[in-house]
Amino acid sequence: MHKQADPVHPFLSVGDLKPGDSARVREVAGGRGIQQRMSMFGIRRGTDIRVVHGPGKRGAILQVGGARIALGWGLIQRIAVELLGTESPNTGAQV
Repeated sequence: MHKQADPVHPFLSVGDLKPGDSARVREVAGGRGIQQRMSMFGIRRGTDIRVVHGPGKRGAILQVGGARIALGWGLIQRIAVELLGTESPNTGAQV
């Protein structure tokens, strides 16, 4: 089950998602270096991502556009997202 966003913290982090979840990036917390690094990976405000594997203590593998990107736990906790839905593993259709 997903951790629920609350009025004080309206968004979830990637670390709160499950494999197969799709989400839209709302914010990347951190300084200029983190912002620039995430932007180079294609992870910026408004980008849709999908969790391929994880998240776990060691991080997660995200699908961003046509690429799969492995990020560590510290970075996935900095990415605030809005949950879009999940895909059926058999059909890829939204459920």
